[in-house]
Amino acid sequence: MNLYENAFSLAFQKTPILLVDGIAESIPGGIMPIAVLTDGLSLVNGLLQGKLSDTGLDAELLTTNFRVVPGSTLIAQDVGTYPFFNMATAGNATIKRPNRVTMNMLKPATTRDGGYITKPITFTGIKMALDKHHELGGTYTILTPAFIYAGCVMRSMTDISGFSDQIKQVQYEWAFEFEQPLLYISQLDIVMGNLMDKFTQGVSSPGGNVWSTIKQSISGLFPS
Repeated sequence: MNLYENAFSLAFQKTPILLVDGIAESIPGGIMPIAVLTDGLSLVNGLLQGKLSDTGLDAELLTTNFRVVPGSTLIAQDVGTYPFFNMATAGNATIKRPNRVTMNMLKPATTRDGGYITKPITFTGIKMALDKHHELGGTYTILTPAFIYAGCVMRSMTDISGFSDQIKQVQYEWAFEFEQPLLYISQLDIVMGNLMDKFTQGVSSPGGNVWSTIKQSISGLFPS
């Protein structure tokens, strides 16, 4: 896997959900990728086996995969249904609505990290960590190839697993639904400015935290 493919996979497939403040407040930069929760065992195994190099985290070490769900919004508005005096009035009669984005997480039980023995431990840890994150007022940043959704709150985490002759497992696919609350423009500028500052303050990966490579991935894909 070349450098660009590894950066793309890390940013948009392996850990596109970033926890901001909340339980991540004490981490340098105030950002923690969700892979720390979903693939904690894989990260530990990588450290024990010496697979984490100075160049950063290899996406192939992570077993969890995310994908953005069709139907996520970039612009959402309501338009009045009553008669308008003219088109100018109609154009000014729109009401902005919050954007929504849904990420599906595919995490089947695998033999690499203990299979079904460790599955309840992993998901219990995810639930407890996210519950605590919400209690502390933490938010989320969602990375998609088309847009970065900053300042989001979680609406739900839902089991959407199917079952067939080919797929025998249960509870292997989950939908994370997020909403981006409406903010004043000045507040949005502050939120985006703080987010970029957090990326800039990220810890360098050599000798530092393994999840700090998310900053390098984003910087490479979105050069200033």
